[in-house]
Amino acid sequence: MLAGELGEKYGTQHEYYNLRTPADAIKLLCINYPQLQKDLVTAHENGIGYKLIQSGAAMGYDELHLPFGSKPMMLVPVISGSGGSTSQILIGVGLVAASFLLPGAGLFGATSVFGVGALTTAAGTATLATTIGVSLSAVGASMILGGVANLISPQPELPKLANNRFDNGTNVRGTGAQGVTRGADGQQSYGFSGPANTVGTGATVPVIYGEVITGGHLTAVNLQITDESDRLAKTIVAPDVSRTTINGERIKRALKPAGGLDTKKLKSNFSIRTTDADKKVSVNQGFGPGQVKSLDDGRIIQNNTLKYKKGDNKRKKIDVVFKIEKGLFDRISGAGSTEIPGFISYEVKLVLERGGGNPDFVGASAGVTVQGLFHSNETLVYGHRFEVPRANSTDNLRLEVEIVDVETINRTRLTIIGYGYDLL
Repeated sequence: MLAGELGEKYGTQHEYYNLRTPADAIKLLCINYPQLQKDLVTAHENGIGYKLIQSGAAMGYDELHLPFGSKPMMLVPVISGSGGSTSQILIGVGLVAASFLLPGAGLFGATSVFGVGALTTAAGTATLATTIGVSLSAVGASMILGGVANLISPQPELPKLANNRFDNGTNVRGTGAQGVTRGADGQQSYGFSGPANTVGTGATVPVIYGEVITGGHLTAVNLQITDESDRLAKTIVAPDVSRTTINGERIKRALKPAGGLDTKKLKSNFSIRTTDADKKVSVNQGFGPGQVKSLDDGRIIQNNTLKYKKGDNKRKKIDVVFKIEKGLFDRISGAGSTEIPGFISYEVKLVLERGGGNPDFVGASAGVTVQGLFHSNETLVYGHRFEVPRANSTDNLRLEVEIVDVETINRTRLTIIGYGYDLL
């Protein structure tokens, strides 16, 4: 039985006798309908896989050469995703490969290896030819089905570190802005759970196949609130730099986790005066007015790299220090309206630059949202601590900082003071 588009093109029911295996059925269909074979081989390019079902159970590739059951068998097209678990969804090219190439099918049979004459010389020669032909079939099948498995569920190649061991460093994904700003609480979800309207950074935009009921995704919204008869309060909370949060948690003067990332508040006059690549690197660049990048859209890749600390081969703790000045807050509407906490979301990466032709490797990363309400007479200096995995002593560390989202007054400045060992 052929379901869906296959049934419409080639007929829903096909009856064969004395079938030994499901693979025989697929092979006979492809012989009788050459275009069907072409459709199966190219279907994965359009995101289409197949389920082969008999007696209510879906088959895998390893079951195609088991004895054929007494119940009808059905081939059903299935829309497949871009990765992950496939739960017995077969790729068409794999069905064809299993039907033609596995031992006994004979695509690489004796005639294709030795020619027709070899089969008529002696029984021993014919047996040898058949044996070699079957062996080549198995080799060809393993190569093709190996490629099919990669199509179904591609696996990322993990970089090899100096000790040939994949050793993860800091990897933190903090929450986004909290409360009144943007109507988004920062708890991002990439799952589409039903026909609900969605809004916020990181929400899923569904791709539709067929006819479905789905909600809309609001890609941009801006609310302007003014009421001259009942003027709004000047601010919803008292301006105070000490109430500033990192990933939803208030920053401490001791090195403590804030949203999963070790963070510490520093003195406002903290600075890195000299650059010693063995211990620290002074950056003093950032985002905002008078800086190298704007707050709206910016990415800084630090060219001066930090040398990987010589000595033992243990994990290294790297500190990155930031400064926010000129105020951090937003307004509900235009000038003069109520002040609300502003926020800056950014991504920090510590990249291991590796020699010897090896690819660079992100040793540690974190998504950070700093949120608060304070004015230009106050300055916030703070640092994050990252753990970087083991590497060669000849490797260098490169700092990358990228702005992800921002809602604050246009004079706010975020400066990267520097990074290095034992700065906190």
